[in-house]
Amino acid sequence: MAERIILVAEDDASIRTALNDLLVANGYVALCAKDGEEAAQFLLTHEIDLALLDLNMPKLSGYQLLRLINKECPGLPSIILTAHGEESQRVKGLESGADDYIVKPFSPAELLARITAVLRRTSARLAPAGSVLPFPGGSLDPTSHALCMDDGTTIPLRDKEYELFHYLLTHPGRIISQEELLLRIWGSRSRASETRTVAVTLARLREKIGKNAAEHIENIRGRGYKWKESS
Repeated sequence: MAERIILVAEDDASIRTALNDLLVANGYVALCAKDGEEAAQFLLTHEIDLALLDLNMPKLSGYQLLRLINKECPGLPSIILTAHGEESQRVKGLESGADDYIVKPFSPAELLARITAVLRRTSARLAPAGSVLPFPGGSLDPTSHALCMDDGTTIPLRDKEYELFHYLLTHPGRIISQEELLLRIWGSRSRASETRTVAVTLARLREKIGKNAAEHIENIRGRGYKWKESS
């Protein structure tokens, strides 16, 4: 398999060097940009597999780069780098199309795990449109938006139930916050009036997919939800 090429857009020289060394040591090719303008040139002239973007950079910000990716490199996965406590920046980054975020300071192991997970999820998302998504006890049919159970029964899903389950299945092993689910599935920011929206939809979904599969939807207290992959 060809080496994966990762764009590192980070204006802090010490962090940029550390990221370069970490990626190279773990079998990736790193393209390092010191500002947003240089990062944009890499995006337009290289076949990149994933972008690591600091949000606050000179010349072009991470947000502007995300918009460039959406326009010129659709499907390219990205992880944004944010400072501790910058929740509004994380939300804005997700709204702009980022696949994940990681908060500084972060451990090398956590970053590598996030990169692996995002690349794996991207491969799942780019599967043929008609491909079914298996889960314990059945599969999710993207054509009919229904559950095709192993016992031969078909269970229709409401639109948001389908979108929520599809999002969980194509983002396995990662804790997904309520704010991200509201943003990605419902297209809105988290508000007090919506705090039960995700929980209620998940409750209905758990009933429909069956006990065995429902056990794979893990509630991480205070952080969000995670689809646990089968061992």
